[in-house]
Amino acid sequence: MNKENAFSNIVPIFDFPIEYSNSLLYKDVIKNTLKKILPNRLFNEFDERERCEDLKLHMDEMLPLITSVPGVVYCDEVPCHMSFFVFSKYRSNAFKFFFEMISRWLVPGKRLNVVLIYAADFRLPTLSNDAYTVCEVMLKIEEKEELEEIQRNLPIIETELRLGMGSSYYARRILEIKGLLADEKTVAIHENIAYLLNRLPNFFQHDILSETQHVLVMCRDDFKASRGCRHMSRIICFHYLFRKSIRDALKKSPKKRHLHVKLFKSKVNLQGEKRVVLGVVVGINFLSDKEVFEERHLLTAIQHYVPTAKSLENSFFVNRRGSEDIASLYLEVEKSDGSQFTTEEIRVLQRQLGDDLKDRIEPLMHPVFMPCNEEEIMRNILSLSNQIKYLRDIPQVFISFDRQSYTDLFFTIILVRVIKPESVKIDEMFKRSHTYLEYIHDRCKTVGYLRRKYAKEATVFRVRLRKEQFLRKDHSIDLYKARQAVVTELNRVVGEVRDYNGGMISKQNELLSALRELLENEVDYDELLLENFFYSLNPVIMRTVLDPEALKTLFLMLHTTLQKGFVGEEKFALNIRVEPNYAYVMITSEELSFKDEIAQAINKFHLHSTELATAFVKTYGIRGIGYIYRCDDALKQREFCQTIQDCVDSLAQKAEEEAVVVS
Repeated sequence: MNKENAFSNIVPIFDFPIEYSNSLLYKDVIKNTLKKILPNRLFNEFDERERCEDLKLHMDEMLPLITSVPGVVYCDEVPCHMSFFVFSKYRSNAFKFFFEMISRWLVPGKRLNVVLIYAADFRLPTLSNDAYTVCEVMLKIEEKEELEEIQRNLPIIETELRLGMGSSYYARRILEIKGLLADEKTVAIHENIAYLLNRLPNFFQHDILSETQHVLVMCRDDFKASRGCRHMSRIICFHYLFRKSIRDALKKSPKKRHLHVKLFKSKVNLQGEKRVVLGVVVGINFLSDKEVFEERHLLTAIQHYVPTAKSLENSFFVNRRGSEDIASLYLEVEKSDGSQFTTEEIRVLQRQLGDDLKDRIEPLMHPVFMPCNEEEIMRNILSLSNQIKYLRDIPQVFISFDRQSYTDLFFTIILVRVIKPESVKIDEMFKRSHTYLEYIHDRCKTVGYLRRKYAKEATVFRVRLRKEQFLRKDHSIDLYKARQAVVTELNRVVGEVRDYNGGMISKQNELLSALRELLENEVDYDELLLENFFYSLNPVIMRTVLDPEALKTLFLMLHTTLQKGFVGEEKFALNIRVEPNYAYVMITSEELSFKDEIAQAINKFHLHSTELATAFVKTYGIRGIGYIYRCDDALKQREFCQTIQDCVDSLAQKAEEEAVVVS
C-alpha cells in the first residue's frame, strides 16, 4: 500500500452531505496537512502486500503528534510566522484545548497573535473506522523575547498537550490549573514561586513557572489538599533546582551519573490527623533508556539505614517528560512505630543516601533463551557415575543455573547415588523435608551397578526458589549465593553430597569470607563494592590462592582513594605500596581508555599468570584498576611500580593537553 492509496480516501465529518461542492477542497487541505507533518517513512515502508492494520498500528503509535513548522530551534529571526500542528484521535472539543494552550500558555500571561486557525475532524475508511482530528494554529512572533520564551516552554506544553488531547479529564485539569480561578491554594503556591523568582533571580528563572504548572498537574487532588502551600512550593523548587543542576552538569560530563538528594521534615494532614513525615526529593539522570528507578528502589535504600521506614501511601510521583534522560522523584516516608526521624538519622541519610542510590538503579535485561543441552547432561551423568566406585561413596551432584523468571530462579541438578534397600526416592525426600526448594522432576535412570547388585541411579531434576533474597543493591542477582543456598538445602534434604562442579566456587567463597572478617573492624565499607572488587580479580585462580591480607591491602587502597576523590583538576589518582613479598598499585580515573594503555606497559614484563593479580571496578562514575604483584625482588618491584607511574604521568599529561585544545 503506498502513500496515495492509504490517504486518498479521506472523509470529512461534516453535517452537510459528502457531495457538497467544497468537500474536495477540505479533503485536499487535510491531505496536504498530513503530508506536511507525518514522516515519509510511515508510508514508504508499506507496499501493496502490507495490510492496512500494520499501517494503522504504526500511525497510532505516534498519536497524538504535536509539531511545529518551522521547528522552534530553526526559527531564530523575528518577526516570523510559526505554525503548530496536532494530529490525534478524535475527542470532543480537543481543538479548543489545543488553541488555548498554544495561544495563551506558550508565553504564560500573554495572548499571542494568532493569524490563522484551522481544524478538521475526519475518517480514513481505508485504514479504520476511527475518527481523527488535525489542527493548525499559526502565530506571528514579533519579539525576540517571545521566541526565546516559546523555545523554553514548548517541551512542557507538548507534554501537557499529549495528556489533554487524549483525555478530557486531563484537559480540564490542565486548563483549571493554568486558569487559577477556583483554587486558592494554587494561587498561593504561584505567589510563593513568584516571590522566590523576584528574591532569588540567580537561582530561579521564569521557566520555574512552567515547572510549577507541570508538577501541579501531575499531583493528585488529595495530595495537594493534604499538604500546605509552603510544602508544595518546596517540592516544586527542589524539582526545578535539581533538574536545572543536572542539565548544567550534563553539558560538562554527559556520560557521568549525576544525582542529588534533599530531605526535609514536613506535616501532612490526612483525614484530620496531622502526621510528621520526611520528604525525599531525588534528581537523577539515566545513562541509557534501559534503566529503571522507582519507588521500591528509593524505599529499599532508605530502609537500609532506617529499617522501620515505610512510604506514605500515594505520596510518590516521578517527574520525567517523554523520553528525556532526567527525572526527579518525590516520596514521603514515616516510621512504622509512629516515632519521628531523629536528627542523626536524617544526617546519615543526607550523607550516604546519594551514593547508595547510584548502585540501586536497575538495568532492564532481556530474558535468556537457552534450550536444554542433552549431550552435556549425558556427559555429566557419565562423569558423576565414574566418581562412585564404592558402596560407601556419598551422592555426587552437578548443579547448573537453568533460567530465571520474574520472581524465581531455576537450577538443574544431576544427582547420582548408589541405591540401597533403605533408599528413599528423591521426590519423597523433598516432600518430607518441607523445604523452600520446589522440586521439578525430569528423569530417573540406572547408569551402572556396583558388585553387579547395587544400582547407580542418576536423577535429573530442577529446583525453583524465590530470587528476591539474592538480589544485590543494584538489582543484579548473586548466583553464587543462590547456588550455595541450593547446595546447603540439598545437604539438609538428601543428606551429605559432594558438589562435583562447585570446588572452585567453594574456595572463592572461603577466601571472600576471610576477607570480610579482616575488614569487619577495619573500615565501614560498601558490601556491593567489595563483591564487585573480589569477583573482578583476574586471572580467576587468584580468587582462590591469594593471601586474604594482600586482598585487604588492595581493597583499602581502593576504598581510601574513592573517599578522598580527585584533587583539583587532576584526571588520575595513583596509590603505590610496597611490602617484602608484594607490590600494590591502585589507579582511579574518570577516563575509559587508561586500562588498555597500562596493560600494554605491563606486558613487557612477561609475567606468569600467578605473579600478577588485576582487579577492575567501576563505581560512582569512577573506574579503578588495581594490581597485586607477587614478587620478593625489590629491584623488580621498583621497576614494575616505576613503569606504571610513568604510564599514568603520560596519560595525565595527554589529558591536560586535550583539555587545553578543547577550551
